[in-house]
Amino acid sequence: MENYPEYCSKQKWLHWLTIILVFLEIILLTFEVRLSHYLGGMFMIYLFHKSFGIVILMLTILRFIVIKEYGVPDVLPKDRKFQRILSKSVQGFIYILLIIIPLSGYLMSSRSLNVFGIISIPAIDMTNTMHQLFHLVHEMSSYLLATLFILHIIGVSYHFFWMKDKVLQSMLKGN
Repeated sequence: MENYPEYCSKQKWLHWLTIILVFLEIILLTFEVRLSHYLGGMFMIYLFHKSFGIVILMLTILRFIVIKEYGVPDVLPKDRKFQRILSKSVQGFIYILLIIIPLSGYLMSSRSLNVFGIISIPAIDMTNTMHQLFHLVHEMSSYLLATLFILHIIGVSYHFFWMKDKVLQSMLKGN
């Protein structure tokens, strides 16, 4: 087990930075009213929410580029087919949702997307029905992402505490 496969440092940074940003999004929206008093109002809450969403989208695209360049280490034993399928499925759907959620968030808004007050992306003109559809996609996808994150954490915990293998360490320890 000395030569256990690891993710490259770029993959690790992108993984943990994405988690931090998603966690900040959850905190921001869960405590939006209270935080609005400290951050300068609801406008700032939504500015940060939308800006973090765009950063998450960009990081996810970058993750695809890094995966194409470096591949993905084979950290699960080949004889554990169900675990491999479950793991790849959860990870794949998380990646898909990390693209769908920011895009649907942008499309559901009828206002320009202001990214940290630096860049303004114009709104796309569409019917109210389309805005409502993208709002529903944004909301449902967010709940699904939260569920998949929980499954991901359960899977990692299972490997660390029950299997006592190096799956978690493959994303933690330095190259």
